[in-house]
Amino acid sequence: MEKTEKPPYSVLFKNTIREKPWLFIITYYVYSYPGLSIEELKNTSGLKIDVVKRGVWWLRKVEVVEERNNKYYISTTYSKVLESTILNTCRLGDTLILLLDEVYIVYRVTSGRIQYWSIPLKYYEEIAYYERATSGSYTPSNIAQILGVDLGTAKKIHRLIDLIKKCGQRLNK
Repeated sequence: MEKTEKPPYSVLFKNTIREKPWLFIITYYVYSYPGLSIEELKNTSGLKIDVVKRGVWWLRKVEVVEERNNKYYISTTYSKVLESTILNTCRLGDTLILLLDEVYIVYRVTSGRIQYWSIPLKYYEEIAYYERATSGSYTPSNIAQILGVDLGTAKKIHRLIDLIKKCGQRLNK
């Protein structure tokens, strides 16, 4: 019988986040504050206890997080993967931006729940290019016309550009 080879851990982690983007917030807090209990994760993250419990359950299932004495840690297998992933984040108050391959995901914790939306990197890059070339900024209406997207998506792109400017950096690709 042939043994199938497991994909690299970075691929497994990215697939997990693609399938369940909300898990990144809990991963972020477990990584940033290792050794917290469920209750401490709840207090630190501002999430409701049921969200924290469910997220930790999923992260333990895929072996990203491990439990020791009712405290949670990033597993040693995933620690290097998380180090490089965290380099692709920017936190601004209650907002967290993650660049995951070719997609920006913007997270916000509100009323104990995780809200998120995503924008393809190519949209950000195209509008950022035009802004640099013209030394100006574009309104959501302009962005919608340039990219041929709906106004709601254009507003998110505009918001993303503003957030990345506040980060004072372009997230690593």
